[in-house]
Amino acid sequence: MKRKWFEKFLAAFIAVTCVTGLAACGSAETANSTNMAQSDAVQTEASQTAADTVDSGELNLYGYEDPITLKVGLAFNSDFEWQGDESVDNNTWYNLYKENGINLDIMYNVDGSQQETKRTTAIASGNYPDIMAVSGSDLIKYAQTGVIADITEVYEKYASDQLREYQAWGDGNSLNAAKVDGKLYGIPQVNDYRGDAMMMFIRQDWLDNLNLEIPTTMEELKAVAKAFTEQDPDGNGVDDTYGLALNGKEGFNYWSGIQAFFEGYGAAPGYWNGQFTFIEKDGKVVWGGSLAEEMKAGLADLQEMYANGSLAKNFGTMDYNQITQDVGAGRCGIYFAPRWGAMVPVVDAVKANPEARIVSAKIPEGMGEGSSKPYIPTTPGTYFVISSKCKNPEALIKLCNLSVDKLCYYEDETEYDMYTGKGGVYSGWKACLVQLTSQGEAVENIDEEHEAIKTGNKEGLTQSQLIDVTNMEAYTTAVKDGTLIEKLKAEDPDVLAGIGMWTVSGDDLGGGITMVDLIKDNNYNYSVYNYIPTETMSSKFSTLDKLALETIVKIISGDSVDSYDTFLQSWEALGGTEVTREAQEWYDQNH
Repeated sequence: MKRKWFEKFLAAFIAVTCVTGLAACGSAETANSTNMAQSDAVQTEASQTAADTVDSGELNLYGYEDPITLKVGLAFNSDFEWQGDESVDNNTWYNLYKENGINLDIMYNVDGSQQETKRTTAIASGNYPDIMAVSGSDLIKYAQTGVIADITEVYEKYASDQLREYQAWGDGNSLNAAKVDGKLYGIPQVNDYRGDAMMMFIRQDWLDNLNLEIPTTMEELKAVAKAFTEQDPDGNGVDDTYGLALNGKEGFNYWSGIQAFFEGYGAAPGYWNGQFTFIEKDGKVVWGGSLAEEMKAGLADLQEMYANGSLAKNFGTMDYNQITQDVGAGRCGIYFAPRWGAMVPVVDAVKANPEARIVSAKIPEGMGEGSSKPYIPTTPGTYFVISSKCKNPEALIKLCNLSVDKLCYYEDETEYDMYTGKGGVYSGWKACLVQLTSQGEAVENIDEEHEAIKTGNKEGLTQSQLIDVTNMEAYTTAVKDGTLIEKLKAEDPDVLAGIGMWTVSGDDLGGGITMVDLIKDNNYNYSVYNYIPTETMSSKFSTLDKLALETIVKIISGDSVDSYDTFLQSWEALGGTEVTREAQEWYDQNH
């Protein structure tokens, strides 16, 4: 029997991917959130009829005696690199599938930014992925149009005990969110979404250089951002820095998403899981972007920052890749992301300046004390589905069984490294077709790692925690003995991993520590609509979400703040009133 390891790796590795699937883009998602790069497997061309049983006569829950072949479409972001000797068709996950009679025929391999367009085009052509990671809105749309298969029976027949336990985590209602007309159409990625709350990341070394404090209000944030732009915070004598980065191109994204700024005012105009952000306000269900006073206050502040140069002039076209590069290169001083948000750029930042320190704090208050409330969805942001054209619909369940087995119930340190990842050796979970990552015990996991770093006592740590702590110690030891630069040049995998993990659970101001504080305070804007989107929500979401983002970008860039009132009228007329009414009706019936 394998030991159950539910205190896992999410915090340590999620920073390098978007949401889900065989991609690395830096949730995402999921989701959500994704945004977010995913892996796609397209129409199955079975080499022969799949066998359902193993030699013992028992049902084979993990593969096939007579191999099948799945065409796959891959999408990786530009910052993804295969580790060690691995490659697209020679890595631990690819080989695991092959060993279990699931062969992969790679149909295409595109940049993560092209993935959604590639998939949409494929579906329109009729030759589309077998295995897809989709949002709740897409799940309903694809179920109703016959794009994806009803998996009710194959789930009951093939789901392993481990997969069932994974799906039962939390309130146990995740599978209900994947049902359309009572039939199961997807396998949700289940997470503790409180751990994905947005927070502020800021260059502590820049603050120190300018004798400034971490901002706790938006007025203070504006002042700090202006200083970062005008007062040469890195001391290089060159006018090459700016204060705040916002992801205007990808919008309501997990990486410096615009929505995070407004969460400081208590609003919630969007999220990366492709669903409306319905929250409670004065006893009623409202869309989080319909709070005119809060939204306009945030827009006025951002407009001011744009005008004085504290916000990048090209923020409207900035995406994950550019912002990551700017943070890593020491051009940007403030951005928003979940707890793992500093893991990727901090490595380049430290390479450029060994004194670089990126720390976190909750999003500053914009409307007075208590107004900062990160938005948290309460339903899964990502669902794995299978094409209705697939000859082997049970293949989805078998892939999920393998995913949970290796990512949540790994046998030992070797297996953990192989399937989760180890720098310079294994690419890990980024190569997994259906990423059912461990939900984790977020607070306990971070607390225990942080305590181990402070005391040096590693007794009782899980294997994943021990690896995190060991890597962080490799980094701090290199700093103390003066070998950091040497080890950075040598690309020491333990030190590189330790630098990133330090920004999560090592530093007293790490993202994980801020996450723990947020969870303990429980000061969130929770989603109050906790079910799959209605048909109206699915059909209206894309148009209304796009309209909201475009309006916000235009106002920040100079349009009248009062034009937001006109936008809200349009939003309501184009379907916003209807979808809010449906959310209210569901809420009234279930509370």
